[in-house]
Amino acid sequence: MKIAIIGTGRIGGNLARVFAKKGHDVAISNFSNAQVLQELAQEIGAKPSTIDHVADGAEVVIISIPIKRISTLPSGFLDKAAPKAVVIDTNNYYPFMYYDGVIEAIEEGLPESRWVEQQLKHPVIKTFNATPWYNMTWGTPEGTPDRLAMPVSGDDPTAKAIVFELVHQVGFDPVDAGGLDESWRQQPGTPVYCVDLDVQGVIQALAAANPERGPESKTLHLSKEMVQAAYEQQSAFYEKYFKACQLLAETSGWNEAKATKAIHMRFGKGDKSPDDILDFVLKHQQLD
Repeated sequence: MKIAIIGTGRIGGNLARVFAKKGHDVAISNFSNAQVLQELAQEIGAKPSTIDHVADGAEVVIISIPIKRISTLPSGFLDKAAPKAVVIDTNNYYPFMYYDGVIEAIEEGLPESRWVEQQLKHPVIKTFNATPWYNMTWGTPEGTPDRLAMPVSGDDPTAKAIVFELVHQVGFDPVDAGGLDESWRQQPGTPVYCVDLDVQGVIQALAAANPERGPESKTLHLSKEMVQAAYEQQSAFYEKYFKACQLLAETSGWNEAKATKAIHMRFGKGDKSPDDILDFVLKHQQLD
């Protein structure tokens, strides 16, 4: 299958690795980091491309860039994709992160992937968004006991069937999460989001979701000064968090995925500051 991926970060890059290894014809592109693009293409045998042409002939197009940037994608970049091409949206809306900013329609209740669909003027399937990126690196075989599950939302049953198979290939059991209007059930802040669950657990978490967006995803009631302060705080947090992950990987001889999971599992409740996390790693050099 010919698969195009826009975005070479932790989600897009690892999906590219998996699908290239599975024998798919993978083309990749990103907005500005030519070095990363070329290095990833060489590593996995993918075709580097421009955003204007990465989707040419593609049967599946995966969009894995900050959600705010979707509105800046070139008009018509999907025009030369294969007929009935499946477009997958992996994105999540983080209004307090500098790369997303505020999207009023989403904050007023529009499901994130409906907004994406409107920008692309093409139907989308939402998946690969509700699990930490490192879970996409293990490649857990189908049939493995307690295999993690992945929600998949979308309106086209044929497109969903194709995506279900791709989800299997990445190492998850797919769970039908309903139409795209129900995709809010797998957005940030919901019970299924970034929680390791099997099929039954995902089904239960989706059913327990509340459509009201939490304060971490709402900015319209805040002043510009408060939003800017939140941007700076989040940026500082993640700079130190990722530094701790990299340091742990180096000192423990682990890859980045294993180190990130270890820190996420230990400090995922959010009761530690980034300074505390970094200091702990610097002091102990490892996690039990």
